[in-house]
Formats: sequence, C-alpha cells, structure tokens
Amino acid sequence: MKKAIFLALMCFTALQGFSQNEETENYRVVLKDDWKMQSEVTDATPGKAISQPGYQTADWYKVSVPTTVIAGLIANKVYNFDPFYGQNFEKLTDARMDKPWWFRKEFTLPETENGKNVVLKLHGINYKANVWLNGVLIADSTQIIGPFRIIELDITRHIKYKGENILAIEVKRPFNPQKRGGDLAIDYADWIHYPPDFNNGIVNNVELKTFRKVGVEYPLVTTKFDLPSLAVAHLQVDAMAVNYTDKPEDALIKGKINGTITFEQKVHLMPREKKQITFSPAAYPQLNVKNPPIWWPWEYGKPELSRIQLSMVQGNELSNEISDNFGIREVTSVLIDNQKGREFIINGKPIMLRGAAWSPDIFERRSKLREEQELKLVRDMNMNIVRSEGKLEDDGFYDLCDKEGLLVMSGWMCCGAWQYPEKWDVAKRSIAMSSDSSVMYWLRNKPSMLVWLNGSDMVPRDKTVEADWLAIEADLKWPNPTAGSAALNISKVSGSTGVKMAGPYDWVPPAYWEADTGKYGGAWSFATEISPGPSIPPYESLIKFIPKDSLSNKSADWLYHCGTGQFGNTKIFDTALYARYGTPANMSQYLTEAQAQNYEGNRAMMEAYGLKKYANATGVVQWMLANAWPSLIWHTYDYYLYPAGTYFGMKKSMEPLHVMYSYKSNSVNIINSYLQTFTGLKVEATVYNADGTQKFNKEITTDVAEDGIKECFALPQIDGLSDVYFLRLELKNAAGAVKSINWYWLSAKPDELNWKKSTWYYTPQKSFTDYSALKNLPATTLSIHHTTTKTDGSTTQKITVTNTGKSVAFFVHLRALKEKGGDDILPVIFEDNYLLLAPGETRVIDCSYENRYSGEGTPYILVSGWNLDKANSKIGEDAGFDK
Repeated sequence: MKKAIFLALMCFTALQGFSQNEETENYRVVLKDDWKMQSEVTDATPGKAISQPGYQTADWYKVSVPTTVIAGLIANKVYNFDPFYGQNFEKLTDARMDKPWWFRKEFTLPETENGKNVVLKLHGINYKANVWLNGVLIADSTQIIGPFRIIELDITRHIKYKGENILAIEVKRPFNPQKRGGDLAIDYADWIHYPPDFNNGIVNNVELKTFRKVGVEYPLVTTKFDLPSLAVAHLQVDAMAVNYTDKPEDALIKGKINGTITFEQKVHLMPREKKQITFSPAAYPQLNVKNPPIWWPWEYGKPELSRIQLSMVQGNELSNEISDNFGIREVTSVLIDNQKGREFIINGKPIMLRGAAWSPDIFERRSKLREEQELKLVRDMNMNIVRSEGKLEDDGFYDLCDKEGLLVMSGWMCCGAWQYPEKWDVAKRSIAMSSDSSVMYWLRNKPSMLVWLNGSDMVPRDKTVEADWLAIEADLKWPNPTAGSAALNISKVSGSTGVKMAGPYDWVPPAYWEADTGKYGGAWSFATEISPGPSIPPYESLIKFIPKDSLSNKSADWLYHCGTGQFGNTKIFDTALYARYGTPANMSQYLTEAQAQNYEGNRAMMEAYGLKKYANATGVVQWMLANAWPSLIWHTYDYYLYPAGTYFGMKKSMEPLHVMYSYKSNSVNIINSYLQTFTGLKVEATVYNADGTQKFNKEITTDVAEDGIKECFALPQIDGLSDVYFLRLELKNAAGAVKSINWYWLSAKPDELNWKKSTWYYTPQKSFTDYSALKNLPATTLSIHHTTTKTDGSTTQKITVTNTGKSVAFFVHLRALKEKGGDDILPVIFEDNYLLLAPGETRVIDCSYENRYSGEGTPYILVSGWNLDKANSKIGEDAGFDK
C-alpha cells in the first residue's frame, strides 16, 4: 500500500483541468486547434526533425485535439461514405491503423511568461507515446502510457520563451484491450464493433501552464454536517503544493471560498517536492460555515455551486492562482438487506437513484453541444444519475452534471484487460495505480460524483490491487463511497459491494420486475446495469443507417447494428413482440408495435424499482442511456437524439410525483420523489373496454410522505372486460392541478415467466400476454390544433389534442418537423408523447426546441396513432396526419 501511495504522489503527473475557470489563473492554455496529424507509414521522418521549426506538413491532416486517428480522418473528409451506414464501418479497416501516428503542434509563449517554469499536461493519450519538443525527446512510451493517466512534464529546460515551439507526439495504438493480458486501454466489451484504430490518439486535453518556482494544484473541499442538522457545514480544504525547482522554497498558500471566507498557510517545500496541504475546520474556525449554500440533486433542491480559490505567493509575487466550483454536500452509503443492497445518502437524506449508463461516441469525438443536448434529455426523463463504465469524459461533462444536479457513478471497465489484474506485469500494475491516482485528483472535487467502482463485473481478482487502489483513494481523500465492483460480490478487502448486475440485458415482460424479489434482476438491491433489451428506433432514424432494402429484422445490416456476441440480434425481443402483439403485416407495423413494447417494458422496470425503494431496492441504471453509434439495442434515445417509445416510457415512470399500477398486486400507488409531503392528493382510476365503454371508476383523496410510497387501493375483479382493456390513472394535487396521467393496456391473459430457465442475460417466458386485439380497435377521431410562441433562442408549441370519438385513442404520436415533409426537429422536448385519450378527453402538450435546430421553413406538427379515423378528424394549420 505504501508503494501505491508513493505512485499516487510521484508517478501521478497531475491535472490542472479546471476548464471553466481560466480567467483566475496567471497562465493556462489548452492546445486545441491547428494541430497536424499524419501516419508514420506516410511520413517516416524521425521525431527530432518533425519537432523542429520549418518542417513541411502541407500534406498532413489538420485536426483539433482531442481526436482519435479515425475521428481526424473523418473530419478531413478522407472517406467518401458514412461509416455508420449499413456495413460501411468495415471499410475503415486500414493497415496504417496498426502503426504510430504523429500529432504536431506549433505554439508560442507570451512575453509575460518569460523565465517561468513551464509544464505540459497530457490528459489522455491512447495508448502510449513518444513526446518531442524542439528536437528533444522529453518523454518516451515507457513514461507516456495509459489513456486515464494525467501526465505533467516540466518542459522548462526545453522551452523557447521567444519564437516558435514545436510539440510532436508519436502515438501508438493499444492492442487487445478487450482480452485478458491486453493493454489497459479504452474497451467496449460487447457493446459495439471496435473501431480499427482502437481509439488511438489524443483523447483529452493537452495544456500548458506556467509557474514561478512553486505552485498549488488540485483543490478539494470536503463537507461534514452535524446530521441531521444542515445549519453548519464543516469544510476542510486540501490541495497539493509543488516545488518546480532544484532547491528548497518557502511560500504562502492563500485561500478564499465564495469570495468572503479567507485562510492562509505557510509551506516549506524541498527540491521537486509535492506535498499535500490541509486546512481543517478545527484549525481554521472560519471554515465552519453557518447557513451554507447546499448542493442537492435536482429532485431534492437546488444544486448550489460554491467557489474555491487558491493562490501560491512568494514574497510579493504570485506564482499561480486556481479556482474551481465545488458543492457543499456530504455523500455516504449504508448496506441494507443482509448486505445485498447499498443505500446512498445525500446530506443525511436517502435517495432512490434511477438513471442510465453513458456511452461516448465510438470515435471518442467530444462535443460540448452534444453533451448539453444529451444531458438535457437525461433531465427531461427525470433521471438523477448517469453511470460511466471505464469511459471517462471531459471537464465539460462533469461541469454540466454539477450544474444540473445529476449524480455520476463511475469506475473501471469490465471484461477485458482491466478485469484481470492477476495477468498484469509490473509495468501494467504501475499504469493501473497511476491511473487511479489521476482519476482521484481529477474527479474528487466534483459535487456530481457519487461513487467510484474499483471493478465492474467482479472485484479485482488480485486482492492486493484493490487494497492498493483503496490506499490511494484514502490518501488522496476521495470524499465519496467506493465499492469493489458493480456486481454483487463479497470482496476480501472491502466486503460486500451492495450493488448487483444480475441481468437482464434482453427482453423481459413488465411483470418480471416485481415478480423477482431476490435472485435475478428484479426490483431489489442496486442494479448497476439492467435492461429489457432492444430499443428499436423509429423509421425516420433507421433509414439513416440501414438501407431501405435491408429494413428487415433478419437482414445482415440489421444484425450488424445490434450488439456483438449474445446480443447480435433482436430475436428474443421479436419473439415476444409477435406473440404479444401479433405477427406484424409489414415493417411499418413492426416498428409501431415495437414502440409500444419498448414503452411498457422500460416503464415497468423503473416503476418497480421506485415502488420498492428503501424496502430493499435502492437504485437502478438502465443499460444504456444512448449508443456509441446507431444501434438497435440498449438506449433510451437513439444516436440521432430521437425520443421514441423507450424514452417516453422512462420519462413517464420517473415523474417526481407519479401514479402507477402494480402488475403484481393489481394496485394503484403513488411514488413521491420530492423531499416534501403532499396532502389532499386526488387519485382516480378508470377502466375502459376496447370499444371505449367505461367499466370501472374510483377516486380517493390521500396523502404521501416526503420521498414516500403510498398504496392507494387495489382494483377489484371487473366483469365483462374485453380481450384488451385500458386502465387510466390520474393524480391531482390539493389545488386540482394534474400532476400525473398514466395509461396501461392490459389483458386477462398474463405474461408468465419460466424462472427455472433463467440465464445471465434474460428469463424466458412460458406464455405471453395477448395484445393482438389492439390491431382491431374501433377507430376514433381527434381534434388537434396548436399555438406557437417563439423567442430569439427557442420555440414552444402548445398542442391541444382532443379525442372527439367514442373509443380510446391509442398511442397517439406527435412529431415536430422542420417543415411539411421535412425531417424531425432534433433534439426536441415533448412534455408527453405516445398518448392515450379517453373519449372526450383533452390533453395540452408542450413541445419545445431551440430555433437553431428547426431549419428555415415553417415547423409542422405531424400526428399518427393506432386507430385514428383521419378522414373525419380535424387538424389546424401547419399540421397534419401521418399517411
């Protein structure tokens, strides 16, 4: 463990990545644009020459960093095809991908930095590199290795304070990261096909910083409350002081929190020393803050961000100053249910966590805009957590999560080289240890960080690896819980994980989630990755990556865009779809039915976990949030940001104040996710036959405790029900405002599971429910009109939908097009979608989007449904029914 801690302080070469705070630092620059990239096969010139001024790079590719090799080639339009279309991905295969690639950058320093110590920070090289500066090899590939290491190089001796500097990085790809014994690189397991360059390149920022002899880095502010009271926050500030010279130095570290709380400490540093500095609330009483601004997850309150500023001063000279946002919050966890579950606690309050697993772009292309778009969709679905398995993002991602009050679960990767530490040699173990310390320094101060997992599918098989990681994490004062893996394991080092990954990963029916109470993937414990399988995109997305003549769930192109291995097809999902909804007459009908099955399956999963919260269920992470490329499985919205059945089933299920039906108990329940008690709630349940006749109605007035569950009543036996019937639930607050409307389509014939034949990825069914009568619903008519409110940046359309017929309108789908006959406006936020409406019922649905996504034409609302009499329905201007 002492060796591990030594690595944390010495082998870790550290981060200065507070990207949002550049204005408070004396000098920091991200070397982002105007790089040149070329294959060593094309240009075999030695690094000494390439890193000199005047070297000709006219035939090199111009790129921005971060970038992988393939991402850079795509940006330069090297390929005359869309690599995501059909099986074009195979065309990316290129012998040059196995050889090193050069990344070259020219830069100058401003005159104000003359004479200062200059540090080059590499925040992500995949996989290893030789680094040249001004004709000198300053670090070789035995030193620069590992994509999760943050490496600082003191380049003061080789920098040119006047004139042009040339940085040339020769990057070499990883080999076999997906296999035991392979390189400790970025891995995708069975999610997708591997890009031919294996994400070779510079995958995070390259930065320059300057110091006057000494510096302060990596601020951490840790909070302790006198729980349950939140009246006083006891703050401890930690940081690293660094001496960049070969002689002892004395300096003064000054700190400031939120512009008003100040503190300082003298420090003596030996030559080249890195020293942890602590300001404790006991020694600095001003760090005991009364009535503090508290950071909460969004459901529980406002995610208040505070500000820490630290500076290093020698005499009257400022060496450097850094600042960062942080949150005054305290995160802990406890094991429950015989140590089979882990309950997370924020500021003394338990929190039920429901979210999904993040996936970066397959070519590691990072975009601030894309991150903003996707996290906005996360919040719109009412999720409160995202999981990142072995895929660490950039500062912008975590900054957004901090701002939005979203929590992040992160940790090491499964299945490949990371999962088998017993196969590591000394060099790989060193990479793993310094990677861990890099991540701890980088992420420890981010309020969104909930937990770090030191393994994925299993705890490290070499227990000394987990022990050393834990020693690093403790020494670097990681302020949040850790667990040995994402699976329900008992570690000899850290004990029970209290989380599980027991499947399923393929289709299971809605009844599954409540029926399993302690063995598989049902609503118990904390499920870190779980899913009812495929999530079929709508036609409008499918034709962007599957040729129209291959739109079949058995075509080679279709199968290519599933997962790999066991998940290389949609067979299990399709079998259930055909049995439950009836064999579709064509692909259009298949896609329509798929949205219904995706909706009900995903809604039921999240509802079941919500219903069982704190009894023995504490969290659930949908596998996955989105895909690294256009795919038919595991997403809540597709690669093109289209929100379809899965998305709206998820959004419905996680309403903060929600009414739901239990498939197991046949009861109506309220789930409250707010830290607020609600009284005088009105809950109404109405049952309709397929022809629209009402068969049952009941309304009660009730209360629900803060963050509570309330069983309202069980539905009675109802005679005379049709083969398929509908249950409409409505929840109103005491003032009469509707807070939740939730429809279910049900059958007298239930889904039955064959538990004895369960596998790690799904539980098969003995028999299937029968929804085939939905194809023959009596037609109904709608009246639809909308109003538009447009501002400089965004547009909101209020769409009024009224069922003017006598039957239930089923699965009414609203779309916003850029113009009549045009593409969908994406991303788009619909308040609700895939609507069911009782006879005479009116819904008013908000649709909002940013104007930059809507094109130049007149936006057009397009409506479809399962049983619409379009000829006799009415619709307003700039709107129509899908033909």
